[in-house]
Amino acid sequence: MDLKKIIPTEAKTLHDLKIDPEIITDLIIKELFVHGKKVPRRLAKDLKIDAEIVTQVINELKKLEIVGMVGGSGMGSDYQYGLYPKGTERARNILDRDKYLGAAPVSFDEYIRITRLALDEGKQGYAINRKLMEEKFAHHLGYKDVLFQIGQAVCARKPAFVYGFPGNGKTFLCSSVVKLLPPMIVPYAVEVSNQLIRIFDPSCHVPIENFDMEGLDERWIAVHPPLITAGGELTLEDLEVKYNSKFGCFDAPPQVKATGGVLLIDDLGRQRCGVEEIFNRFIIPLENKVDYLVLGGQRMEVPTDEIVLFSTNLDPMKIVDDAFLRRLPYKINVRNPTVEEYTEIWTSTIKKLGLQFDQKNIDDVLVLYKRDKRGLRAVHPRDILNIIRDRKRYLEDGNTAITSTEVTEAYDIYFVRDLTLVETIA
Repeated sequence: MDLKKIIPTEAKTLHDLKIDPEIITDLIIKELFVHGKKVPRRLAKDLKIDAEIVTQVINELKKLEIVGMVGGSGMGSDYQYGLYPKGTERARNILDRDKYLGAAPVSFDEYIRITRLALDEGKQGYAINRKLMEEKFAHHLGYKDVLFQIGQAVCARKPAFVYGFPGNGKTFLCSSVVKLLPPMIVPYAVEVSNQLIRIFDPSCHVPIENFDMEGLDERWIAVHPPLITAGGELTLEDLEVKYNSKFGCFDAPPQVKATGGVLLIDDLGRQRCGVEEIFNRFIIPLENKVDYLVLGGQRMEVPTDEIVLFSTNLDPMKIVDDAFLRRLPYKINVRNPTVEEYTEIWTSTIKKLGLQFDQKNIDDVLVLYKRDKRGLRAVHPRDILNIIRDRKRYLEDGNTAITSTEVTEAYDIYFVRDLTLVETIA
């Protein structure tokens, strides 16, 4: 997938930026007020626009006695500019209503157009199939049937309901789905009715290293497919455009930032709002791959074309109804591991910890599971073996062989049968 064919070429004039020129003027004034004197090419780098555009704006601001030359090497391109008193006053007025600093925004229409081009190219020019799934998950232990179902859902780009007991890797599997998706491009920010909405979020968008943007519009950035995870902290308000005081602009909601990637609603049923409320809010994004957001009284349609995964370790039939499940064609049970899979995970962990493998250790621990009528979990080998390794370190025991006693003690520490307090009377 060639993202360079989709990213617009670099704008050479204010008009080519396709946004209100006043936005660029305000950004330059704010940069000079907050960070002090700068040369035009430094300002251009900060705003991600061509230096000639910055020079053009500065020349207009010089005529208005808002900025002036305050230093430099004597070479035209290296003159430093700073604010005059008139510019300082204007900067304060601007910052009272708009504190955003950073890359210049793209227009809303351009955001929609380029985003849809990238999504269409990703679907037509990037095959998601069994071969890719097996390649990307080659080191994953067991669960081949579960991986097959997940791969099928991602290939169809359809939402899925993922459920199962805690400790079997639901969150890990869901998070790994992004490995199957093509890269994406996003703008740093979008202008809507002179308000700025931040799209690029470094907490979930990972830039593609060494991506050559020569001659391209640097207000866009190439990223790996995004993964947005919303857990028990999710509220309905989080799914709307919200003001971010830290960045001085509005923030796009998670279903918009996840476009082209994966949106994982984790720990479903543990949110402060009800499952039915969450699902009702997602009906349109799930069915139409768009969402309707409101900013400054303006209603806008935005793409929300991503893989939406709902994950829970609660009993599905106690938190969702048939109407919910009907709209999610894939219901994937991340089941308990088989004995063979448990052994495979145990063996792999043993190697990582530098301990010796002994089938008797497996036999010993399975006897304890059977005694307690306890189900196997994929995470158990890692946790039990780490307790054994910790014990050896504490005792400065260099013997890498594991005894039956060590297995039993680690098991008993990990699986506490009774967490109630018991008063001891002297």
